[in-house]
Amino acid sequence: MFVLHGCIHPPAAPMELYSAWSGRVGANAFIPSEKVQQLFNDMQLYPSKSEVLEMLRCAQQCAQRSAPNYLTFGEFCVFATELKRCVDKGISRPAQLSRLLERDGGDKRRTRRKVSKGLPKHEVFLGGSCNPTTWRQDVAIPLLKDLGITFFNPQVSDWAPELIEKEHYAKQNAAVLFFVMDNQTRNAAAAVEVAFFTGLRRSLVLVVNPYQPTGCEVAGEAILEDELEDLAAGQQVMQLLAERQGIPCFPNIPQAVHGIAKVLWENVSVHELQPIKKGSTQISDRLMKLREAFDAVDSERTGKISLGQVRLAFWILNNRNLPLSDLRSAGVLEKEAKENVSFENLQVNFDQFCAIVAEFKSNQESEQFLLKGWNISPLHSLLSNQQTSFDVYLGGSSTNTSWRDDVAIPLMKKNSLRYIIPPSNQWTKQVVHSCITLAERSRVVLFIITDTSRSLAELNMAAYYIGLGYDVVLCVQLLTEESVINGKLLSKLAVKDYNRGRMYLRDLAVREGVPVLDSVSAAVELAASKCLKSNTVH
Repeated sequence: MFVLHGCIHPPAAPMELYSAWSGRVGANAFIPSEKVQQLFNDMQLYPSKSEVLEMLRCAQQCAQRSAPNYLTFGEFCVFATELKRCVDKGISRPAQLSRLLERDGGDKRRTRRKVSKGLPKHEVFLGGSCNPTTWRQDVAIPLLKDLGITFFNPQVSDWAPELIEKEHYAKQNAAVLFFVMDNQTRNAAAAVEVAFFTGLRRSLVLVVNPYQPTGCEVAGEAILEDELEDLAAGQQVMQLLAERQGIPCFPNIPQAVHGIAKVLWENVSVHELQPIKKGSTQISDRLMKLREAFDAVDSERTGKISLGQVRLAFWILNNRNLPLSDLRSAGVLEKEAKENVSFENLQVNFDQFCAIVAEFKSNQESEQFLLKGWNISPLHSLLSNQQTSFDVYLGGSSTNTSWRDDVAIPLMKKNSLRYIIPPSNQWTKQVVHSCITLAERSRVVLFIITDTSRSLAELNMAAYYIGLGYDVVLCVQLLTEESVINGKLLSKLAVKDYNRGRMYLRDLAVREGVPVLDSVSAAVELAASKCLKSNTVH
């Protein structure tokens, strides 16, 4: 048994990892940033300085540290295992996660709705912020005209009903969807649209101007702190979803137009553009995926999970069962095994979880379980009290509402349905990725958008899932001029802006064949009936 300042080390995780670790830092539980590259070199692994820096930053983000100044043993195990796998398989580094995601799930795209023929096609659709912004006329259109690129501008002075069909046709047939999101408007509908197109994996290019922490105004209205937090959360979620799919986000319009020209003229994918923000490397992404899986099963947010939850998280990562007998023999649990600690009550932290995954990732003797679609729960051999997947994902509004406790959960329990409540307290990258992981493991994705909160982030998540083609059920309540959020009466303009986003979500859902219900109870009952019907079929 090896002890790293109180951390039990797994001698088989594998042995060469511990040998390299102890040879470089002894019994310390952490390795400082300046020694990380040397440690990898000791194992005949040679990541670049930029790759090491990204590993440190990824570890900082996953562990929510104040600075990227060290790695734990578990984190090192994950990175070293993934680096070695890349070397052994000849995978080039860094490999953009966006390209892997682009390959994955391409079959989930919905069939596009047929539209009228005979309308002219445009290369670029100019979406995003509208009045009072003038970015189209002032910057984008002159640049596009100079380059000879055709475009469709939906911002017109005289609106007419027939423009709806023209705009929809332009969106469906444009080679590139160019969306500019400024900080002078609330962008509720535009953000929903971006999230939906992100889920569809359309060729999308973004420019996003963040909301300023002080002095933010929309149409002359001062934006107070609580509204600013909601606006920033909605924008953050939209960007994280785009980043997850490798969609480029440029700092300004000229750079974005230059990238669009490359897409049109050089036949490159938007994912190959090089804006300021890029997707994570495949190596760093591995640790992020472990964090996602850990958070997905750590529903109580204690920072520790049971062995049954370890097995569930392992399957989420590898689509492979981890037998309980193997887990009991894990090196990281050696001390507990010798002391005859009850494994039913044993709790594992994230660093121990990382070491366990590194130890058993390459175990080919474990039974294989492959996903057979969204409606099958493949882990029948897990502990009887562990939920292998979920029937209903209870997404949507969480502020100033109790629809889950009052309506959804009682109905789920009454019908013995498995449900999951996604985290939504802070819309960090980890939370967004955890929500996506949970939705992927759910038969039905239910979203209840209430009139008790702005729910901008939730609107965007719902639109993204619809774009991906998940089995979504919606209930979207509109705000009224009497709507009060956090003790403040909404302005007429705010109600109009936020309802525009809600109505856009409802419209696209109907267009995509997603049921939209008027009441919470009706939506919950429909989600439950879908699962019960599926259970009967299977």
